[in-house]
Amino acid sequence: MATYEVTSYSVQEVEGDDQIAVVIHASDGNKWEYGIPFSRTSGRYQFPEIDVLEVDFGSEFTTALVEQIEALIAKLVK
Repeated sequence: MATYEVTSYSVQEVEGDDQIAVVIHASDGNKWEYGIPFSRTSGRYQFPEIDVLEVDFGSEFTTALVEQIEALIAKLVK
C-alpha cells in the first residue's frame, strides 16, 4: 500500500519525437517524469516502470494511466 497518493498527472506527446511524456505529482511533494518510447508503425511501447508505479500508487491508478498512454499512442499512429 502506498504511503502517498497521486495529486495530478499528465500524459502528452513529445513534439518531434516518438515518445510519450508522463509526469506524476505525489502528495509527498515528489515528481516523477518518464519518457516512454513507442513505434509509430506498430503502436508498441515499453514502460517497465509501470510495475513500480503500481506498488507505489495502486492498480487503479496504473490501469487508468496505461489506458491514457495507449489511447494517446493509438491516436498518434493513425
